[in-house]
Formats: sequence, structure tokens, C-alpha cells
Amino acid sequence: MSHRLGGFDGVSVEAAKWISAFRALGAQVTRAAGHFVDHEPGDVVVRGLWADRPGGDPPAVDHDTIRTLCRTHDLLVLDNAGSLWSAPEASLAWQEHALAAGIPTVLRHHDPAWQGTALRPVDEHVVPLHHPAHLHVLINHRTAREFTERHPALARAGALRVLHNRIDVDGLARGDRDGTRARLGAGARDTLVVHPARVEGLNKNIPGAVRFTRELAAKLDNPVRHWLTDDSPANGPVAEALRHAPGLVRGRVADPADLYAAADLVVLPSTWEGWGLPVTEAAAAGRLVVAGPYPVLDEIRALGLTVLDPGEVPRIADLLTGGPVPLLAANRAAVRRHLDARDLPRELTEVVTHARALATGR
Repeated sequence: MSHRLGGFDGVSVEAAKWISAFRALGAQVTRAAGHFVDHEPGDVVVRGLWADRPGGDPPAVDHDTIRTLCRTHDLLVLDNAGSLWSAPEASLAWQEHALAAGIPTVLRHHDPAWQGTALRPVDEHVVPLHHPAHLHVLINHRTAREFTERHPALARAGALRVLHNRIDVDGLARGDRDGTRARLGAGARDTLVVHPARVEGLNKNIPGAVRFTRELAAKLDNPVRHWLTDDSPANGPVAEALRHAPGLVRGRVADPADLYAAADLVVLPSTWEGWGLPVTEAAAAGRLVVAGPYPVLDEIRALGLTVLDPGEVPRIADLLTGGPVPLLAANRAAVRRHLDARDLPRELTEVVTHARALATGR
């Protein structure tokens, strides 16, 4: 269950991986959300989780639907739906009905309310949810430390667990480079720099990404093109930056493997990310990745990945023009060793066992 499912946003992408892994284990999975970008048979829309506009008030909470879902399932996963400021009444309703039903519950926290800019007042006694009878899965150790400091009862109950976002290492290396570049209008000599980001995400630092691409273009002889994957209308500083982006390309491709295959370089100069999925996906796809300065990036580097800094433009230009790059193979080996999605069914089996123990007090 999440606020929104089926989209290109990070939570939707990660939720889809867990759904696939649970189904690989033989589970029947029901998707519940306030809004669906796509549609599957059996999806349940739950009122109260989704507002019509950012910062708007969601409709009244549908307690009957929440109660029924909690009573008729064996496990509840709240994917970031117990973390954000956007629908606290609905988050609390899920917690209350889950406790009443005695259903083992997993809350995966991608970016709790204190880590971002809240568009509504936040009561930290409510969100992020923090009941010690539920298992709280954090996607990085930094957030786990913050939960321990703010809610020490969770650590005392053994209700905190870190599970990094997993990736399809083999699948991400099988994209269609030529076909995707042709659809984007990128020439054979063009250096295509992709920034996988949403226009409305201020933390994505779109002006910084454009600035990096312009500096790189000044170092290379061949044409350099800047690709922003979101083609939504831009305003203010973002629109102004995009007006100066070299060879601007905008728009998504359906398959992430095609995105990385088409690109020559991936840039993610975010000020904040809960994880930074494009960094690890680019490594799996064998692409150079430039990222930072967001703090959690240190945790990815600690796994053995070489992630270049946006300030290293001369070095990056040399790597793009100097032939084989050994660090690409090392990066791919690191993500296979630590983040391979093939390990996710085993990891989730352990998560379920942990959640059941907390729910039963054993």
C-alpha cells in the first residue's frame, strides 16, 4: 500500500520490485493506493491517501476499506505511506486498523517527513508512524540512526531493519542503445548526458545538472546533449536553466534499461535523496555516473562504487574519450555483490518472519 503506485517515481518503482518478489514466493498480492498511474486487476483505491494537488488536503479517510483490507490479508506493507506529511490521518488509520486486526505490518520508510520540505504542518508524534509492534524497514543506515535517535523504543524492541533498494543487475544491461537514441533524436557522435529527475523536485537540482553539462560540453569536441527525463512544464529557476541546456532532450522511455543504454553519462547532482536509485542502476548498466552532494551517497560509495563528483569535469571528460574504463566493471561487480534483486525474495522472507515475531510478541 502506498499513496501512489504504478508510476515512474522512486517509491512506485521500489514497490513494484517488492510486489514481484512476493509473487515469486507464491504470495497473492493486493495493491492498494490513493492513486494508480497504471492498473492491475484487483487494485483497491483507498480514499484519503491522495490529494488533487501538491500540499492540498486529501479527501476523508475510507476507514471501512482499510479495516476490510487489514482483516482479510496476512501481511500489510505500508510503502512510504507511514512516512510522509501528505496524508497523516490516513497513515494513522492504517496503523490503528492494523493493530486492531493483529496483522503483521511492515513500514518501509524511504524519506520520512523530517528529511524533506513539508507542504503541510507535520506532527512528529503521528508521522512517521513508529509503533514498536510493527517492523520499520529503512532504505539507508542514516535514516535508521535518525529513527533510533527520535524513537528509541523502536531500537529497544528490535523493530528497525535496514534493507537497501535492490536492482535488476542483468536486466539493466540489456537496453536498446541505437533504437532509443534514434527515438530521442540523438546523433551517433552526440554525448548524451541523462538526468533522471522530476521537474517539481527541488532537491533534484536541475540547474546544477544543466551547469555540469555545459561545463562538460566546453571540454569535449563532439556535441553534448542534456536529457531531462521529465517533460512536464517547468517554471522559475528550473525553466531558466533548461533554456541554457545544450541540445536539450526531454521525455521518458518506458524501459530503464533503454534509458541507460542510450546515455553516455548519468548525472544526479541532488541535494537530497533517500537512496539515489539512478546511481546504482547506472553502475549496473555499465555507465559512468556523476552524483552528489547528497549525504546518503557516502553509503553507496561505501559498498565499493566509484561515483564521480560534479566538480571533476576534466577527469570525466578524459574518461569519456580515453577508451575502456576499468571502474565500470568494478562498479557492476559491486552492485551485483550487494544490491542484486535476485536476493530480494530471500530478504523479504526474513522481513516477514521479523514482522510476524513483532506482531505476536515472540
